[in-house]
Amino acid sequence: MEKVNGRVGLPLGRPPGKVGLFPGCSLEGSSNAFQSSLESVFRALNVPCDVIRDWNCCGASSAHSIDHRLYLALNLRNLAQAQRQGYEEILAPCAACYHRLACAQLELSGNPKTLNDLNAETGLDYGGRIVVRNVLDYLANGIGVAAIAARVKRPLSGLRVACYYGCLNTRVPHGDVNDSREYPMAMDNIARVLGARPLDWSYKTECCGASLFVTQESISARLVARILENACAVGADCIAVACPMCQNNLDTKQEEIRAAFDIPRALPVVFITQLMGLAFGAPESELKLQQSFVPFRWSEPSAPKSKEKVNA
Repeated sequence: MEKVNGRVGLPLGRPPGKVGLFPGCSLEGSSNAFQSSLESVFRALNVPCDVIRDWNCCGASSAHSIDHRLYLALNLRNLAQAQRQGYEEILAPCAACYHRLACAQLELSGNPKTLNDLNAETGLDYGGRIVVRNVLDYLANGIGVAAIAARVKRPLSGLRVACYYGCLNTRVPHGDVNDSREYPMAMDNIARVLGARPLDWSYKTECCGASLFVTQESISARLVARILENACAVGADCIAVACPMCQNNLDTKQEEIRAAFDIPRALPVVFITQLMGLAFGAPESELKLQQSFVPFRWSEPSAPKSKEKVNA
C-alpha cells in the first residue's frame, strides 16, 4: 500500500483498479433509489461495477463504539471478500459504510499485529491493500467530470442545486482526503457539468443528526431545520446528497419540520446520481425520482421561439 500526502491508497491521479460495489444495508432497502440511479449512471458511462458477493453489515454507527474489535472484524471480512474476488478497490456509496470501511482499512494496514491477529482469529487472509472510495471521489476523480459531461443529453439548465455533503464523506481520520473537509466541491463540479447551477451556501458539511433522528428526534429536527432554512435562503430548487441517512433525515419528516420552524417552502432532496441519470436521459421511473416524501419535479426550459414563428 502506498502512502501519498498522508493518504493511504492509490496515488492521486492513477486510474482506478477493478472496483467492487459495497451496497450496505440501506441501498438494498430504504435507499434503493440510490442504488438504482447509480446502476443507471454506470450503464450510461459504460463503467463496470459488480456487487461484492456475500458482504456483511459494516457495523454502521454503533458497532465501533460498543465493541471496537468486533467492528474491525466485520470490516476485515468485507475487505477480505473483496480481495478474494479480485477487486483492488471498494466503492461504498453509503457515507457511513465508507467511513467505517475506510477507517478499518487505515487501522488494519497501519497495525500489522492487529491485522495478523484478526486474520488468525477469523480464518481470513486479508493482505491490507484494498482501497476504499466514496461515490463522490469515484465519480469526480476516478471517472472524471469530463467523462460525465460527455454523457449529458438533457442539460439541467436553470436548476439551482444546494450540494449537501454531510459529515462523513470528507472526514476520514487520515492526513489527506480527496476534497476539502470543510468546503468540498466534488459534487458541485459534477452538478455544474450536468448543466445545473450549484449554489454557494454555508451548510454543505453541517450534521443532519444522523441516527439521532431515531433516538433524539427533537435534536435532529433542529439540525435539519437549519439546513433547510439555509438552502431556501440561497434560492435552491433542490438539495443534492450522496448519503442515505442524510437523504432520509432531510426528506422524510420535512413537512413537520417546516411547520415547526416556519420554513417557507418544500425542498426535494435527491441523490446526485439521480440528477446525473436525469441529465443522461434515463427515464424518471428508473431513477425513482418520485419515491421520496417531497417529489422532485423538473422540466427543461422551453426553447425561445424563432423570430419567424413569433412574427407569423
